[in-house]
Amino acid sequence: MIRLADRSECCGCSACASICPQGAIRMVADGMGFKYPETDASLCTDCGLCNSICAFRPSDTPASDKAEAIRFPGLLDSSQSGGLGYALMRKAILSGYVVYGAAMDGDFTVRHRRVMEEKGLEPLRLSKYVQSDTTGIPSMVLEDLKAGRKVLFTGTPCQCAGIASVAGSHRGNLLLSDIICHGVPSPSVWKDFIRNQEKIHGKQVTGAIFRDKSLGWHDHRETLCFEGEKQVSYEYTFLFYQHLMLRQSCTECPFASLSRPSDITMADCWGVEKDLPGFADDNRGCSLLIVHTKAGEDFTSDFPDECVRKQTPMPVEKQPNLYRPSKAHKSAAAFERVYLKKGYAATWKRFGTDSRAYRFEEFIKKVKRHI
Repeated sequence: MIRLADRSECCGCSACASICPQGAIRMVADGMGFKYPETDASLCTDCGLCNSICAFRPSDTPASDKAEAIRFPGLLDSSQSGGLGYALMRKAILSGYVVYGAAMDGDFTVRHRRVMEEKGLEPLRLSKYVQSDTTGIPSMVLEDLKAGRKVLFTGTPCQCAGIASVAGSHRGNLLLSDIICHGVPSPSVWKDFIRNQEKIHGKQVTGAIFRDKSLGWHDHRETLCFEGEKQVSYEYTFLFYQHLMLRQSCTECPFASLSRPSDITMADCWGVEKDLPGFADDNRGCSLLIVHTKAGEDFTSDFPDECVRKQTPMPVEKQPNLYRPSKAHKSAAAFERVYLKKGYAATWKRFGTDSRAYRFEEFIKKVKRHI
């Protein structure tokens, strides 16, 4: 039976719920929208499978020592980085794989989906800075693998670890592609942010884009689409980068390392302008590709889409989450208490960019810079 001493022990991959032969475990969201396993003791037989399948521990895969800068000229304008994520999924579909990736539903819930045709890949494109719901997905992946299908699963490192653990002896037909993850933000805060913006503007939000590429690859803001207009904001992104609303397990992530549970790691290739002058100086995006296994190397040796690629140094400074997890903000616990008690608007007022605490912190930083 799953027993969590602390929320930091669970990443929410749902592997335990998917593998339980009695169906005794279900994933239940807390007030922040993060899902955790709950066991129905009347159904549990104490077989121990749920505990043995848990993969939230450091990977034993040898650390990779090579990285590539890669970009797909024909995909740049429709991608948030260099187009690697979509190129991987498209190649997989064209090669007969089933693809699993994160998509945003009409109610702005981010969930993983199963895709078998190229036209179904569009919702899987672009970054979603919200934890994706994978409830039931590990079981679906295992069914595909048992049926002899090849599968590409894309997600966070902890999600990939859960999928690999459930796959077990069927791992050979499974290709895992993770991202360099900053940590997953609260699904509940994300939805309440949307509702608050609708209240402020008096219009319904019809779409959302994190890091809108039309503002430039280096720009880190969200764009909300209302009925007939767009609004650029830094509100939700600010809370994310302040580490005020990350899942607790993210600050103790065992996968923030060069040793990963996946075959492929992808990210933005920050610093490419300095490391490879002239390679990607147009602010249109460049991806980072790190391969960990022979299967990943074989799969990424070529693509059906035109690309340019070049070996680049490991991004020690520009991708710190490749080496260590994000550190929780000192006010993260207070943020959660205020949010659960008073709601989003009150939380933003206390912890946002106009709050006295934030303005004081910025003042102190400014003073220190001039000492």
